[in-house]
Order: sequence, then C-alpha cells, then structure tokens
Amino acid sequence: MKKVFLSLFAFLAFSCLGISANKKASVAEISVTPLPPLVVRNTNPPQGVAGAFAGLLEISDEKTAATLLLVAGGCNFPEKGPADGGTKKYYGNVRTLSLSQKNAVWIDTEEKIPATAYGATILLAPSKIYCMGGENGKSAQTRGILFTGDGWLSDENGLPAAMDNFAAASVSAQEIFVGGGNINGIPKNKAFHYSFPEEWKPLPDFPGVPRVQPVAGIVKTPRGNAFVIIGGFYFDQEKKSANLPRDGVIYYIEEKKWEKIPALPKTLSDAGLAGCAAASDGNGGLLIFGGVNAKIFKNALENPAPDYLKHDAAWYRFNANVLHLSFDKKSGVAVWKKLGNVPATARAGAAIVPLGNAKFAYICGELKPGFRSPDCVKISIRNL
Repeated sequence: MKKVFLSLFAFLAFSCLGISANKKASVAEISVTPLPPLVVRNTNPPQGVAGAFAGLLEISDEKTAATLLLVAGGCNFPEKGPADGGTKKYYGNVRTLSLSQKNAVWIDTEEKIPATAYGATILLAPSKIYCMGGENGKSAQTRGILFTGDGWLSDENGLPAAMDNFAAASVSAQEIFVGGGNINGIPKNKAFHYSFPEEWKPLPDFPGVPRVQPVAGIVKTPRGNAFVIIGGFYFDQEKKSANLPRDGVIYYIEEKKWEKIPALPKTLSDAGLAGCAAASDGNGGLLIFGGVNAKIFKNALENPAPDYLKHDAAWYRFNANVLHLSFDKKSGVAVWKKLGNVPATARAGAAIVPLGNAKFAYICGELKPGFRSPDCVKISIRNL
C-alpha cells in the first residue's frame, strides 16, 4: 500500500458496511472460532494491543483478491505492567490478517500511522475504514485517517475537536455522529454531527454525566433512526466520586432532541458498560461485548488499593455477557437482552469488526489492567 496525504471528506461518497439480518428466534446461538493471535514484537510475556483501530478491507487487482482484517495503532505495556512501574507504549503499526488464505498470520505492513490509541473507527463500504481521533499519551488528536485498498489518506482536521475515548457511528458515509469521551483532555457531554459536504456541527449537550469510554451506534425506532451513546464512566476529581452509568442517551435525528435510555437491568448482567465494543446487529439494534465489572471498577476509582493491579485476570470479572439493545417497533421502548455468556469476550478495550452475516472479529483488548491479550476470535451469532 502506498501512503497519500489528501483532504478526507471529498472521498466519502460511499455506502456504509452492513450486516445481513437474521431471522428472529427466541434463543440466540453464539459460536466462537479462534483467529491467529496478534503478537506485538518485543513484548514479554507475548501481548497484543488494546484501543486499536480496526476494520475490513477487500483488496483486488488483476492478479489477486483478498479479504483482510486491518488493525492500526493501539497500546500495551511491553516490558512490565503498571503494578511494577511499567510504561504504556503507543503504536503506529498497521497489521493485516488475510481471511482468504488458509494458515494466514498477522503481517506487519510497511505502513505506519502516528502512534495512537483509544480513538474511534467507522466502517465504510466498499473497503473504506475511517479512523478518528485518539491519544498518544501526551495529547488527544483531531486527525482522521481513511484506509482503502490503495493506501491511506490523512486529514489533520478530521474532527471538530481533539477527542479520545469517545464513540462514533454513521448513518451513511455522508452522515457521521460522534460523542462522549474527553474533549481536549476533559470529559464532556458533547456530541457532533457531520453531513457531507457540510462542516461538523455541535449537537445539544446530552443529558446526565459525561461518558468516557462509552459505545455508540445508529438504531431504528418508530421515531426514525437515532444515535445512541451507551455506558462509559465519569470520575469527579473534586468529589472523588465515580459514576458508571449503565443506561444511555438517545438522539432522535429527525426531532433533534436527546432522551434517556433505561439502564441495563442488574438481573441481566453486572457489566460496567465501560471499555466495551459494540456493533450493529444488522436489524436496527446494537450488540455489546466485553467491558469492565461495574462494582469493581467503581471501587478502584474511588478507593484505590495498593494491590489493585496485582490480581489474576479472573478477579477483575470483566464482562463475558453478550448484550443486545433494541427498540420495540410499536412503542419505541428500549429492550435489553443477554444473548449468552462468552468467556472469550471478557476483555476491555477490544476492537470489533463486522464480517457480514452476523459474524464479527473480536480483536485483542486487555484481560486485566496492564496486560493486553494477543487473542483474536471470530464470533458468529444465529437466531438473533
């Protein structure tokens, strides 16, 4: 791939990547297939990355055709964890895995992006991956990067502000929403809307507390398409108080207004809904994977213990529940479901890539604070 620097949004006249809808049934069936591990060189023990950009590329020319998973950026603690004084490292590597070739392994390409983690990825079709914002340990970014089969394009002013640990979703390649996270390093209740060929415009502030590390999506409701922001966390520095909202906010696009979404019931899951990964179910709902345990993470923020970073992975009880949020077609009421318990998804900061036909690649993430798993899996969901 060759590197090209051009203005981005003139190239966004494409359709969004979708997932084929499945027939409805009472019980979802979830299967997990291992993918080759993504191991970052010079990590001991072997580690992958968290907070990376990820998407799907279809490459074709006169000689070859291939489907590639692409992972760019991310971070880890390569030598020792934070409990032992380790330093987090940010990467600019661009890695690919062929899904068309048997016995394929992850390949480090010759391409490099600026070292970045904890931005947001929008998947555009065909084979367009748009990566936004993020941070490098020193500052947040406004940059947008568009990956294509021919290389990548960089727009230094891709976002309306420097943003990290936020979430994004798109109605189409011409209409993108972003919200939550840190704005210029400060948690805010901000959200923005981009509609080609216009400029980014601020939405009204969403209600409730700021939301760092939320997930987002476009959902179908009787009131039209809507942009939802779910979960996240907010730590009030003055009060030393942590809030892990298990609810969400919804922006009705046609009405131009925010409302609250009821919280995930405790009877379904104790997930913290921070550090999760989310993807469209292809039928107007949202699938949510991974993330922290609400009680344990809240206590760690408010009452940091000297040994908090020294436990085994199981102690942190990262979320293994696969969750589903949809809206009743008649009443518009939010409906939460737990589709199953999948231990392979119990990570925070993982990336998820729709593969079509209700299949997803779930890539790396941390098994516990300070340790990024190299594991990658393919998740298939039937009877959703």
